[in-house]
Amino acid sequence: MSPVNWQGGAVVIGCRENTSEFIEALLRHHCSVSGIVTITKEVADRNHVPTWADLRSEFGHTIPVHVSGSYKLEEPADRDVLGACSADVGFCIGWQRLLPQWFLDRHRNGVFGMHACANRLPNGRGRSPINWSIIEGATSLYAHIFRYNDQPDAGDLLSAPQITVEAHDDIQTMQQKGRVVFNREVIRNWQQLIHGSIQLLPLNSSGEPERFYPKRDADDGIIDWSWSAQQIVNWVRAQTRPYPGAFTLLDGTRYSIWRCGLTGLPCDEPAGTMTEVFRDGTCYVATGDQQCLHLLDHELPRPLKPGKRLGT
Repeated sequence: MSPVNWQGGAVVIGCRENTSEFIEALLRHHCSVSGIVTITKEVADRNHVPTWADLRSEFGHTIPVHVSGSYKLEEPADRDVLGACSADVGFCIGWQRLLPQWFLDRHRNGVFGMHACANRLPNGRGRSPINWSIIEGATSLYAHIFRYNDQPDAGDLLSAPQITVEAHDDIQTMQQKGRVVFNREVIRNWQQLIHGSIQLLPLNSSGEPERFYPKRDADDGIIDWSWSAQQIVNWVRAQTRPYPGAFTLLDGTRYSIWRCGLTGLPCDEPAGTMTEVFRDGTCYVATGDQQCLHLLDHELPRPLKPGKRLGT
């Protein structure tokens, strides 16, 4: 493999499984990749990156790969190596940090990424936008594909196709939908992106008010059983695998809840009470709007016992 020193072409920046899938899609459609920028597993673990992918092992035999020891591309080697490279265009997918301006400047036509959220940007800038949109009960997302600048989620738009959120969708399936839409838009516009002839729209053309989603971490996932059954369903599906998951307490111990569903059955027990248990390990739990919620995938200790109260 030749050393990292690409001059021209397309570079992919990312570190997750969806990055691998994006590269595979480009190669299937004969869209050549000049280089890849990624991070080590140690950096990914330290930053709680879900579904890290070893891109050097997967693609390094044919594509030059720069592996950084920093998620912000702030190691001296990053400037030394990448500062000597140049590209026509970059694509950022599976990378949850801002890219430094010096690195963006190494791409003649810019670096493009996607930010999917329920409303048109700038209403929905910030962190974990798909997670937050599902929590808020969104029925569709705008898949904003934009050119990066030095501000978060603020560059000019290539397009903003809508993606339907079906009742069965969760954070994983919505991210997969987003990856498919991003792949299609990039491949459809490949020649214009490479040659710099693409027409972009200003981000603020939507007229939406500006709003930032805050960062989420693993400890934010606790379930409040006084919420309605639908709120809890949204809460759980927004944080399920590959994320740390929603969770509840039982006798002071924390247990993950991965999937639940509406039953349409009423319940007059106090919220958080396990009202029915089944031999397959699932159970019904009372919610704040006097409904039975079906816990379908969880880590609660078996055997489960009716009458036990979750959240304590």
